[in-house]
Amino acid sequence: MSPGTPSEMPFLDHLEELRWRIAWSLGALVVGVGITFYFLFTNDDFIIEFIARPVMPYLATGKLVYTHPAGPFRIIMNLALILGTILASPVILWHLWGFLSPALYKHEKKVVIPILVMAALLFLAGCALSWFVILPLTLKVFASIQSASLAPMITFKDYFGFAVGMSVMLGAAFE
Repeated sequence: MSPGTPSEMPFLDHLEELRWRIAWSLGALVVGVGITFYFLFTNDDFIIEFIARPVMPYLATGKLVYTHPAGPFRIIMNLALILGTILASPVILWHLWGFLSPALYKHEKKVVIPILVMAALLFLAGCALSWFVILPLTLKVFASIQSASLAPMITFKDYFGFAVGMSVMLGAAFE
């Protein structure tokens, strides 16, 4: 059934349609994660350098460290999951919309799409502000608190969690 087609469906038909939409969405997620994993596994320096760029001036060695033997693999897997989800999100959102839109009236559909577009733009604006303005300022303040008897040894895992968490929180605040 195409989005926006008004018709009544029995309950089990709804479940069947939901099952197929979930299957297609999961398939898109697997493909997205697979593509980004392959790209990161073969060309990981570009993405990791972009992510680490804000903290580099505050590291004595100029490199983030890892403390677990599987650290680099975990980094690549986490990045692949996040970037793969972003890559698959248009397909996932299309199937979500295809499942929900038949239940909406025409005037409700006209409101939902602009709201979703604005929500996505506001979230991205919050993430961008966090990444390009707030994160560098926060790192500068934290680096200024250093003591002569303390040396920073920042792991990529801790930095990545801090930077992504801050970006997601500010993106959510912009919502």
